[in-house]
Amino acid sequence: MRELHTAPAAWHLQHSHPETLVSYFDPWQPVTRQLDMLAHRFSAVKALCDAQMDSPATENAELAALRDSLAFHLLRASMWWQVDFSPRAVTGLQATSFMQHVRRHTDRMVDDETLLDVLTWQHYMHRADSGHIMVTGVDPLCRGNTTILYGIDGHRGFRFALRRAGQSLSWNDITHPDFIAACLNARALHCLLETECTAIGEWDLAREEHIQASRYHTQHFRTANQPNAVENYATALEQFSRCRSRFGRFEFESIVNKMAFSVILAAHEQDASIADLLRHGATRPVSSRVAGSLKKRARTHVATGTDPLRRPGLDAMLDQVETGFALSGGN
Repeated sequence: MRELHTAPAAWHLQHSHPETLVSYFDPWQPVTRQLDMLAHRFSAVKALCDAQMDSPATENAELAALRDSLAFHLLRASMWWQVDFSPRAVTGLQATSFMQHVRRHTDRMVDDETLLDVLTWQHYMHRADSGHIMVTGVDPLCRGNTTILYGIDGHRGFRFALRRAGQSLSWNDITHPDFIAACLNARALHCLLETECTAIGEWDLAREEHIQASRYHTQHFRTANQPNAVENYATALEQFSRCRSRFGRFEFESIVNKMAFSVILAAHEQDASIADLLRHGATRPVSSRVAGSLKKRARTHVATGTDPLRRPGLDAMLDQVETGFALSGGN
């Protein structure tokens, strides 16, 4: 990352465009990592823009456009995955100031302005009409003769449609609260149509387990500051142990790793050891096996669930936190 020290603006203009950071139609990309990258890159690029405004040089219009684009996609991603988003808590900006950046972007990008409206005020939609649906995209991962299309309806709900060659488009009646829920249902029916899939039970399990996982996604931006980090970790770990679908295990492993990181962060902020937190932070006994895996899971979260630009600082923080008791594997 040496470029960041010599030409940070140029580096961000090459590497921080939202289309390289987030994949809206691929549920196998971790939600935690994509949200963290969007939030961190927005703050970093905004800081660069602010620094330019304080200098005699003229503001870099391309960098300002990138800042505004990141603001829009941070908002869109939060609604896409049903994540509670407070501009002030996440970016330090008042909602009105943050939305000014979003508006500057949508003033330039008509399609994004339309999508934002469908996700929020729905001035252009038949509001409360489940039959009025804006198509948002096609599933890039499905194979065979059946195409999956996704959309958002007049209830701001996520919908999908299946279209076979030579047949008309048919929207499924179910409205889903987030994109991943719609995607899992769509993939299940696609599998059934294309292959008479005998693994339909796997999809049913995945949908049930996603309902549990989505509650953690909703709290994504809140968990770092919650006082019951140990309890949250123990609960998530227990739910992870019960997952039977491949997708459920994928989602919950990412969640458990994030919860483990939250425990380490809490220990760091309280200048306590992990052992101290585990002894006093949970209503249930925590085994040494669970305690021993905390740092490993936290490091995995830093490596796979956060912006790579944050990794050196977060790894250094993890190194500073003491385990507090003798365990095989050490820190």
